[in-house]
Amino acid sequence: MPATIKSIAAEAGISYQAVSAVLNGKNNCRVSPQRREQILQIAREQGYQTNFGYKLMRGQTTHTVAIISAMRQIESDSHVRKLVLKLMQKLNLLGYSTYFNNTMTAQKDENIRQIRELINRGTEHFIFIGSPVGHEDIQQEVTANRRTYIGWNSFFDRDLHSGSLEASVKLFKFMMEISGELPVLLMPNLRSTLNDRLNAIKIVGKDVFDSDTHILELPPPQWDETDFNRKAFESGYRGTAELFNRAKKPRSIAYYTDAYALGGALWCHEHNITVGKDVYLSGFNNIDAVRFHPLPIASAAHPVDECIDILLQEMSSMEKFHKTLELELFLRPYNSDISKP
Repeated sequence: MPATIKSIAAEAGISYQAVSAVLNGKNNCRVSPQRREQILQIAREQGYQTNFGYKLMRGQTTHTVAIISAMRQIESDSHVRKLVLKLMQKLNLLGYSTYFNNTMTAQKDENIRQIRELINRGTEHFIFIGSPVGHEDIQQEVTANRRTYIGWNSFFDRDLHSGSLEASVKLFKFMMEISGELPVLLMPNLRSTLNDRLNAIKIVGKDVFDSDTHILELPPPQWDETDFNRKAFESGYRGTAELFNRAKKPRSIAYYTDAYALGGALWCHEHNITVGKDVYLSGFNNIDAVRFHPLPIASAAHPVDECIDILLQEMSSMEKFHKTLELELFLRPYNSDISKP
């Protein structure tokens, strides 16, 4: 038997009118946040589907948001996963129905087709995580249908950015000060002018930077969600071995992400090279494995909660919007608690 408002009300032990109000996104009903979440959970378990077609025919708002991820590594990047999950939870508590789409492709036409399908389903607001291929045409499609959008770390006209370039500059300056040398940057072969880590090391080492000395390109990852971290770990391990086989041994190494840095830390440990004394290491994203690692690995963390609050505030607006948020720095081993110097 298909789920109905009556069946949900019976299981929740609450009135039909209260369940109807929650499922239709009304926030002025006297239902506590805890009871609202209970109703939404029962609706999900019963497979309840809102009749958006009926709402659209009557010109009613659907109170529906689509979160579109163009970041294939979402399962591997804990901060992205945390952002999406907490965003969906907050949207549900605010009474929104939420679609999550992680199937953007390398084909512009296919991506636009998916966006049109979501619009036809009644999606009113779009939140983009990263930039899908064809982002300029996508934002035109969304605005032409009088829908709203906001992007996070994207190239959309309405965009919220985490300040990765600024954080990378501070991180590399710290590495240079504590080691006495510009760090060597280990990264996948993403020599794009838009790469924040690459631009940062050029800024910090403007007087001494040499690409052959201070860049070691690693094999590009395939962003396979099931084993990206393992591949990055192994790549960081092998890259560190290659650096220490050079005539001039590095004093500091900056890795593209924490997953690469963890591989480098293991190689150093296995070869009796003391991290925090013989060599200094930094990653990026400050994942749990780095935060609680016995060896000091410097890193930077994205302000996920602040990002979520701003995305929720801005998702229903059509006004121009650009904002960059500062990342929190963890300058290990100098001071594991220092932030935003």
